[in-house]
Amino acid sequence: MNSASCRIISIDGPAGSGKSTIAKQLAQKLGFIHADSGAIYRTLTRALMDQLGPGQDPEDFGKRIGNLSESDIQNLKIEIGIENGIQVNRINGNDAGESIRTPEVTSRIKFIADTMLCREEVNRLLRQFSLKTDLVADGRDIGSVVFPETPYKFFLEASIEIRAERRKKDFIKQGNEIPLAEIIKDIQKRDEEDRNRPVGALICPKDAILIDTSTMSTEVVLGCLMSEMQLQF
Repeated sequence: MNSASCRIISIDGPAGSGKSTIAKQLAQKLGFIHADSGAIYRTLTRALMDQLGPGQDPEDFGKRIGNLSESDIQNLKIEIGIENGIQVNRINGNDAGESIRTPEVTSRIKFIADTMLCREEVNRLLRQFSLKTDLVADGRDIGSVVFPETPYKFFLEASIEIRAERRKKDFIKQGNEIPLAEIIKDIQKRDEEDRNRPVGALICPKDAILIDTSTMSTEVVLGCLMSEMQLQF
């Protein structure tokens, strides 16, 4: 598929709004590829951890990230590909797999997200990915920064209590029992950080369709998006 025919649907929103679940299912329904921007941030974090060597604590890692040059980022050899209709994240030609999902990676992502050079690299990889296929991309600045020209923009939101309940269910599935109050506090902190990032802050684009998913099932949300897509496609 050439770049002239590729379509991009952006789905932004805060943590727990349901954007990743909806993006995956919408992509499947439309025959698009789900572009997971969070996985790309994790892949970049993993690649930099490998480059800088083991043993750094998160804060030390963050200081070293701030000293990186543009050439340091470009030499990481990260590639985002497609296998069996799914996004594949590669480092030096190898599938990064579950190595991007470790607690060590998670504790260091924030330094990548707050560094302009790193964000620009993630955005470049996403735009390069969009030349290969139609995408449903979810994140926090997909419609505002990465693909501001796409006419297909959605912003999902939900009350913090509902988002915390959803996150609690996810933790239970993983075998972790975390008090709801603790989850709410963590989400509040993350919301504050996301909305006040010096680069790539979480905002709802003026031309995005806003959907509150608080009282809506996944099927209903998908129905709303599909209805809007039929109006525009």
